[in-house]
Amino acid sequence: MKSVLGLSLIAGIAVCCTAQTTIFVAGDSTAANYSKARAPMTGWAQVLNHYTVKGVRVENRAAGGRSTKTFRTEKRWDKILNELKPGDFVMIQFGHNDQKKDRPDIYADAGTDYRNNLKRFISEVRAKKANPVLLTSVARRLFNKQGKLIQSLGRYPQVVREVGKETGTPVIDANKLTMDWLAKAGPDASTAFFTHLKPGEFSGYPKGAKDNSHFREKGAEAVARMIAEDAKQQKLDIAKCFK
Repeated sequence: MKSVLGLSLIAGIAVCCTAQTTIFVAGDSTAANYSKARAPMTGWAQVLNHYTVKGVRVENRAAGGRSTKTFRTEKRWDKILNELKPGDFVMIQFGHNDQKKDRPDIYADAGTDYRNNLKRFISEVRAKKANPVLLTSVARRLFNKQGKLIQSLGRYPQVVREVGKETGTPVIDANKLTMDWLAKAGPDASTAFFTHLKPGEFSGYPKGAKDNSHFREKGAEAVARMIAEDAKQQKLDIAKCFK
């Protein structure tokens, strides 16, 4: 069996971060950038540059409502490929929208279309002599009446793990990291990480908000930090881009 390092060498992929290195992020609303009008809602990739070494650039192309299907059909993926340079990294995190069976325009079955879409992303990044990094979907803040955190993403995180193993692609298990984080915080304290707002607390939310999917700054910072730290603990190539 070929090692991940062996696959990297065969693909001709660079394994160092320099002032010319760019980290692209392809994903959904949990990672996306938000305007001041949407504050305090913040995507984890919006603050990822707080944890990168000097000179490394983060190009966050994550967008709300997108799945592995629509990210391609809307040509968002093509734009990343067109800008991708040898040695760059592409962090890929989808799943929240792929699972929406009631939306055939975005739905991608975990075991078939989602799996194949991820493999195609990986292949195309490597063809550009760049480095794909898979991330499992960050968890939603959903607790049952007994205060136990519910896994709401079905088979999608497991498929990412399987694709990573099959293709020799690094995987940052953001789902496990955030499930453990939220479970430890519990139902009450975990609201501080998400866009839970009182009416009038922020001008963009006159009626307040109880959003269990999208982070506020505190939560986004924590997730970006744990992603960077996990990359370093695993000694992934992308870890060289983080402080």
